[in-house]
Amino acid sequence: MRPLPTVVDVSDHAVLRWLERVHGIDVAAIRAMIGGDVAAGAAYGASAVRLGQVRYHLTRRAEQTGAPGVVVVATVTVQVRDRRRPS
Repeated sequence: MRPLPTVVDVSDHAVLRWLERVHGIDVAAIRAMIGGDVAAGAAYGASAVRLGQVRYHLTRRAEQTGAPGVVVVATVTVQVRDRRRPS
């Protein structure tokens, strides 16, 4: 019998489904919230939308599937620089 591997990778999909099913997180509601957050920027053809400390990277769906629309492909937290003058 072969020994089990010592490192087990867990996919993002598995983590997402675990959060959804075990902890009852409403993934559809989160998806709708993100869609609403980026809708105006997407309508103007933006490739990214920044809201506070979160940057949403967008791509045209036609680039991936040939269908119309926009896909949020990444969500990145960004540090907000302190714009005050040093004392």
